[in-house]
Amino acid sequence: QPLHCAYRYKLQNRHRERIKVKNTASYMISKSSSTLLFSFISAAVGLDCTGNDALLQVKYNITEDVWNSTRPSNIYALPFLILQDNEQQQQQTEYSTFTDLVDIEKCLPRDECSTVVVAGLPTSTYDISFDGEHVEIGARFHYEEKNPITSTDVGTCIKHPPTCQDTEALVEVQFWSGQFSYRNNEFRIEDKHGDTILNGGSTSREYSSVIYSLNSTYACVARQNSCYTFLIGSGFEWNQGYSLPAYSLFFDGSLVHTNDSFQFDSAQFGDSCQPLCNQDNESLVELFLYDDDQFDFEYKWELKLLADDSSTPFASGEVSIGLNKSPLYHKTMCTPKQSCSSFLISAPAASGLNMPIYSLATDATIYREIQWYPGFNSQTPNNQTTTMGSCTVNGLCDVQTHDLFDLEVHTPAAYKFWDGRSSVMIPYGNVTWNFDYSDDEKRVPPISRSDALLSASHYISTAYKTGSSYRTIECVPKSKGNCDYSFNMTADSAVVSYAVKKNGVQLVNTQGVEGLIWKNHDSFMTKLLMTPFGQSCSPPNPSKRGLSAGSIAGIVIACLLVLCLLLCVITMCLKRSRREEQQNQRDEEDPLRETLL
Repeated sequence: QPLHCAYRYKLQNRHRERIKVKNTASYMISKSSSTLLFSFISAAVGLDCTGNDALLQVKYNITEDVWNSTRPSNIYALPFLILQDNEQQQQQTEYSTFTDLVDIEKCLPRDECSTVVVAGLPTSTYDISFDGEHVEIGARFHYEEKNPITSTDVGTCIKHPPTCQDTEALVEVQFWSGQFSYRNNEFRIEDKHGDTILNGGSTSREYSSVIYSLNSTYACVARQNSCYTFLIGSGFEWNQGYSLPAYSLFFDGSLVHTNDSFQFDSAQFGDSCQPLCNQDNESLVELFLYDDDQFDFEYKWELKLLADDSSTPFASGEVSIGLNKSPLYHKTMCTPKQSCSSFLISAPAASGLNMPIYSLATDATIYREIQWYPGFNSQTPNNQTTTMGSCTVNGLCDVQTHDLFDLEVHTPAAYKFWDGRSSVMIPYGNVTWNFDYSDDEKRVPPISRSDALLSASHYISTAYKTGSSYRTIECVPKSKGNCDYSFNMTADSAVVSYAVKKNGVQLVNTQGVEGLIWKNHDSFMTKLLMTPFGQSCSPPNPSKRGLSAGSIAGIVIACLLVLCLLLCVITMCLKRSRREEQQNQRDEEDPLRETLL
């Protein structure tokens, strides 16, 4: 589908950081040779820093055997070093082989703050000194499965936390940008009244392209009789990069929470925090939304209780987006436990350029977490509805025309990428399911439908959290036959268990088959766990799945061609045999010709 110019421009801006990361890798390679040449010269003759400059030294004490034994299985996670000056200008050196590890020496201003970032090497294999004094390695973050990435300040690096009164405590948020820039994340701390007392990210500083940077934000808050909420969100769909954004939250000198894999996250701290809802008879509904668009914009949302005959929504709100406005929106609501609710979010009719990421959960069960494209085309309307809670077919659907589809998925407690790295997040493409026709012939959609009736990417397009629950509730059209539809999950999906219900009854007749499934708007044959959406259904014969009318016609044509070829060969052989017999007969009738021959 063609993109109009405005959308293309916005899409390029939104993904600029990913492009910048790739460009940085190319820059690192080109910069590597010049930096290494400088290092060879400095190691040979030594640097004599003058004036206000002091000597920075990074010395490696690693053998080739240790180098080889500490290399990760992923060859693309190469070690590197970054020198960042006070003006956030960076010089980068990449270490592709053991011979690239050459000691670094450079003169840096003594009264300014510089940062040394080292990635992909054991911290015991390098030493950092500045102005003749040893410098302890600073903050450490996840990089690959064996070695971290570290950030160490040298020079005059004075943090300026405020001096708090005796009745106050210091709150500090340390934020690591990773391979993304600081501006693509937003965090804040709210008091119990919802007022912001600290914020950081895109609205708190100028837009910056600096990657691999560590920043601290401080505030003095009341120590007693208080409760605070920390909120954070990212403008990028989570991906499995090698140095992701991370944060650490400190309160009164103690670590409260830390996370290096998140799309959205929150934490409460203080001495008077209470559960947000009455856990005996209420459920907690939580909404996150992130949109850093600079044009004034407004989303509207409402939450309805479907058992309530009132036309007034249970809760509603507006999300204002624009310049100098926080891109991070958060809302919590308490609904009656065991209730069925419907959440509707809408964008103005003239949208099509906004790409918000939003998450919706009830009692920690996630119902939707996607990057939404409202109004982009006919298949992405300006509104979206999500059903949550304890719903029945009679209370939610028209029982004459629809059945109730209810799916609950549980992810494993631990997950590892193909290269061995552990992760608390699972790429969304590693959990693939859809609800569609059982017959592959009907699964090949017309032009008007570019996906399955329901699929995992409709509800989760960011990432799955380990040890979490996900749920989808939808009214689906009744089938003409009892077993026209089926639920299909790829056999290698990263789930520990799942349950499919039709009208409240769990379906258990699941079998492994070879079948067609949709993924990323494309279809392919793979091993599936297929659950017929009906009673006493038998999955189609695997040998017959995937044989479309075109495939059968092709097989018939091929068989006819082979048959014609065999007939031609037999005819030629018969003709040749007849010619030989005629020749032998003539030879017997003419002895003189045989003698001459």
